[in-house]
Amino acid sequence: MLDIITGKMDKTRETNYLAELGSEPQREALTFPLGTEKLEPQTAEVVQSIKKLAEHLLFHWKTFPIVLPDSITERRAEAMGGKEDYQGVVQFKDLFIAPSFDELEAVATDENGKLKKLREEQLTMIRNTGEFDVPSLNFHGQTHRWRLSKLIQKGTERTRSSLLGDLSRSLYLLIITARNRFCSNFFSMTEAAQGWADGLLNLLDILIGVPSTTPGDLCQKLHEERMRYLVAELDIKPNMKRELNTYCEYIKSQCNQLLANKNKTSDFRPPPIPYCYQTPKGQDIDLRLFNRDLMNNSVGILSNILDRHAKGWHIQMRIKLIRHYQSQGLSNEEISERVSEDIMDHYLRKVFTAISTNAELEVLQPGLGSLLVNQARSVIAMMKTQQNLQQKLDVHKETLMKHLQKTFPVKSLIETWMKEQMQAFEQEFIRQNLWTAHEEAISMCEAEGLEQTVYFLRRDLNFIKERESVLRKELGRVKIPTREYTFYTRIWLPQNWIVRQSQFVGRSEVIPTIIRNIEPAHNNSLDLNTRFSVQKSTERVTSTRYPFWRWWNFIQRTWSNTWNIIYFLGIIIPWCSPVSLRALIWPSAFVPDLEQSQFDGSLYPRMSSSTHTLLSRLRALWANVLESRAKFEAAPDRGFLGKSMTRHFNRLWNFVVKGAVGSSVIVLVFPVLCLTVSSASLIGAVLAPVWVPVATLLVHLFCFLVWDIDNPRSEKNRISILLEAIVWNILLQGILQPLSAFSVGALLCPLASFTVFLAGVFRFCLRNFWDTAMFHVIIKTRGRVPAGDGFVARRIAGPGLASNYFFQIRPEQALAAMEARVEHDELEAWKKQVLTVLEQPQEAYRNFVDQCFKPFSATLTEQGVYLRLCKELSQYTSELNTKVSEREIKLYTGLNPDLQRRIKLPETDLKLTISYSARLLEEFYPEHVIIRTGLTEEQFWEKLDLEFRDWRGFAAKKLKEIFSSTFLVPLEETDNFFQLKVNHVNMKRYTEMLSSANFHDDLDIVVELHTPEGEVNVQSPNLEVAFFDPSQKHSISTMHSLSLKSIGCRGAKGDNFVEFDKLEVALPIPHPAYVAIAIYNRENDTEPIDLNDSSCQRIVRATKEIPYIDLTELGSMEPSNTEPSTPDNATTESVTVTSHLAIQERSFSDDAVSKHCPSFSAQAHTPQSEESSTPFPDSEERDAKTVYYEVEKDTSCVVNVRDDELDIERPSKKK
Repeated sequence: MLDIITGKMDKTRETNYLAELGSEPQREALTFPLGTEKLEPQTAEVVQSIKKLAEHLLFHWKTFPIVLPDSITERRAEAMGGKEDYQGVVQFKDLFIAPSFDELEAVATDENGKLKKLREEQLTMIRNTGEFDVPSLNFHGQTHRWRLSKLIQKGTERTRSSLLGDLSRSLYLLIITARNRFCSNFFSMTEAAQGWADGLLNLLDILIGVPSTTPGDLCQKLHEERMRYLVAELDIKPNMKRELNTYCEYIKSQCNQLLANKNKTSDFRPPPIPYCYQTPKGQDIDLRLFNRDLMNNSVGILSNILDRHAKGWHIQMRIKLIRHYQSQGLSNEEISERVSEDIMDHYLRKVFTAISTNAELEVLQPGLGSLLVNQARSVIAMMKTQQNLQQKLDVHKETLMKHLQKTFPVKSLIETWMKEQMQAFEQEFIRQNLWTAHEEAISMCEAEGLEQTVYFLRRDLNFIKERESVLRKELGRVKIPTREYTFYTRIWLPQNWIVRQSQFVGRSEVIPTIIRNIEPAHNNSLDLNTRFSVQKSTERVTSTRYPFWRWWNFIQRTWSNTWNIIYFLGIIIPWCSPVSLRALIWPSAFVPDLEQSQFDGSLYPRMSSSTHTLLSRLRALWANVLESRAKFEAAPDRGFLGKSMTRHFNRLWNFVVKGAVGSSVIVLVFPVLCLTVSSASLIGAVLAPVWVPVATLLVHLFCFLVWDIDNPRSEKNRISILLEAIVWNILLQGILQPLSAFSVGALLCPLASFTVFLAGVFRFCLRNFWDTAMFHVIIKTRGRVPAGDGFVARRIAGPGLASNYFFQIRPEQALAAMEARVEHDELEAWKKQVLTVLEQPQEAYRNFVDQCFKPFSATLTEQGVYLRLCKELSQYTSELNTKVSEREIKLYTGLNPDLQRRIKLPETDLKLTISYSARLLEEFYPEHVIIRTGLTEEQFWEKLDLEFRDWRGFAAKKLKEIFSSTFLVPLEETDNFFQLKVNHVNMKRYTEMLSSANFHDDLDIVVELHTPEGEVNVQSPNLEVAFFDPSQKHSISTMHSLSLKSIGCRGAKGDNFVEFDKLEVALPIPHPAYVAIAIYNRENDTEPIDLNDSSCQRIVRATKEIPYIDLTELGSMEPSNTEPSTPDNATTESVTVTSHLAIQERSFSDDAVSKHCPSFSAQAHTPQSEESSTPFPDSEERDAKTVYYEVEKDTSCVVNVRDDELDIERPSKKK
């Protein structure tokens, strides 16, 4: 029962701990003093039973001695205590004490206590550089470097560098600044000419309207032509000709039905898309990977394969390869590159072999594994070619930079000139290697046997070489206006309004306009797929395509505004408004506006627009008076004054104030208001042809002076374009800029350059004379080694100043630190174990209360016995923490973060340290740490992500924890390091440990090599699943070993943009659905399928979502087999085939079409809408999701045949 209440406990761990204690803790049962006198007998009996059970099960620790585990250091010290050379216990805090760098006084003073004179080599160094070195006394091989003040000595080398800097500044004023004042994009003569051109063009645009056109998105158009060209030669296989015709005829029939407003597509099954084609030479082209259903089913399998083969092998291989290449004397960068390439190649071989032989992929589709592998190899090959091209460019740029610095020592100091040279070189390099990526990719793919990729690469290269430039010119000649303007003119008569009937597919037609006197009756339900709209205005469209478009806008704006104002002032206000003549003379209220019925599209009066006349207002007023009087008389007499008194006030308010006064106001004011407003409106309407053109002209003047509402380009300035043309373009840019630029470039820059040149030469001569005089007069005769920084000399380098120095320790120190760490680990594990035992009484108490009283909504509170139990636990825990903290203080090694990252060992000592640390861990950890964690040994090593009993790898991890992640990078001779010596009383014990170790220098230590920045950088192998998908786009940054992004189209004018290469990864191959339609249109040019039609595009996208069907399995099926089966004509095909048909049906239905397809509304045509319909919408919708699915399934397609009965099974609803 105790085990049930306290939960499952690790008896082994408790027994081990209790056995380790000198005296075991003593348990004592808890007692619960209860008074049951005031309780009912039955309640008291239950309480007594609970008390008896609790006192039997619950306990507390009467005594709990806390004895820390024996210290490994003290145990070994005791073992050596009898020896004569025993000198005490190790004090870990004294292991690592940073040396003092304060030795300047000793370095500068000779044996007589006087400052040392400068030696001949120090004087020579001062004359050359203005600096001198002084050897260190405490740090062998290190020197203190001092730099003299420039007032005393600068040095010939630094003086020459200053001269070169002055000459470069002088040359910069001539070849950069002066040149840019004549030819550049800012403050130059060419910019002044451009200012005149812009100003005159803006003035001409203001006066007449200069044509503003654009070729559109040339990159997108070229991309579409590129996609067409890649598949232009493809043809369907002869044995699949019928399937292609079936699919294309289906698309055509669906488009025709939508055009005819026949929305019954659910009566037809979408046939499968042909995915296999051939070239004119008979080469097979397999495009099955474009099927999303097939790729989605493959993703999980591929992910498992990639993850499974990326673990457990590359660490050891990486270490061996690094050691192999280090023995060849390669640099860290070369080692990183080669090791990464070797590991990646090995990983790819393992992965590709596993994918090619995977049984799941083979069951999914025969040959699918090989197809996926070929796709990934193609992508990797193309990306490697881009990487090789980038590396070639980087190498040439580095060579060019060194050549420029050597050949032009002065010009190379000018940053702007160097950038210009690099940009010119990049452009020339790219021009010469524009097709190199394609050619290299073709060679690599041919070597790997990727024939399909080679075919498409050759087609792509032919397009770029032969057709792209021609198409760019031809497409560039096709101009569209940058902006179109629409002007609306109101249709006066309602019977001339245009009524349209629109279907859900976006098709609309004009129907006769019917006007009814009342709202039509609703006999039928509302058709949600049909919408009616009414157009009350005519539209006239102008654009910026032709000259004089501003005058054409003025004419159209004047025309539409004149007729609209005449209609408003001559029809609406005098005849339809509340103050119209009609409202004055009409006997009853009238309804001037009409609304449209969505049932039949007819027009009927809009009752919300009902307008009162003079007589109807009077009738409404007196009706309100009578209604108010009737309500008053009908109300009960319960008021303060009573109805006898308030009746007189009510009559006065209703008959006199509301009735008489209101009627007088209506009769006297309303006629005058109607006559005045209507007369003024009619006069304004008659004079509209006179004042509207003037107002329109003022609006156009406002556009020129304040805000241009007809601005043809969105990026062009709209504010005060007239002032911009005159003041900014002509006056400032065209007149003042050339005068200023010529003055600066032809006069000021040469004069300033000559001045800087003279100043530099004069400063050079003066500095040489001054340095020579100061050297011979002062430095050579009176110079001494300084003992500290001062005004004349300042220390700039030496021990303690540089930030990139290290401390070399002895292996004994590292072993002592390792011993302290493993003892600390034992202490932490022991502490957790003790805490678990200490908390057992409290845990048992909580479990008891939860199991007995939680069903009655009772909770545990810290009162009474439980409060004493908590206080007891707190006391034991405090005592435990105190003793553990005391032991941790003894184990503290004094390592701070700055000291940790600077400590290193030479390679031989590092190997020795790792080897003996592994032995130390192997002897200590299993019995002292692992057993206390409660984990099995297999779980322990799995948690560390190491191989089973990989003690050397574990030792490497521990050393990285103790010191830093760079500790495993051996100390090189070229590193700046100092000895970290420790004269400890008991370091001899660790020396004996090392001397007893069986160590060989060629020992293959299996460790995880740290790869910090600047060292050997090797990354784990990884391959994304997207590499197997031909519809995914990739850049070089996608692969871990590559760094360049391939760039496609050119940017906007003025951008510093270079088109690096034209290779697109993956190649822009259109979806097989569009390939099939292209082949069909090529053979049926009289009745082609219009892919520019939006509804046709939606039908094609819907068919792309159906699951993949192998057409070779369906080759024997007749065309009628694709029609739906019915209970009268049940299918007799196999279950597999009928399941395919059912899945197709669930992927395509009218409900999904109406739900997911966007509704079309009539809108003004814009230039952008012409480019929105692309023949290959898949190029813009690769991330689109399924848009067709069926809510109600046809269950007649899925049949399960059993031995005893025939069951018709309903497919589950698929989201």
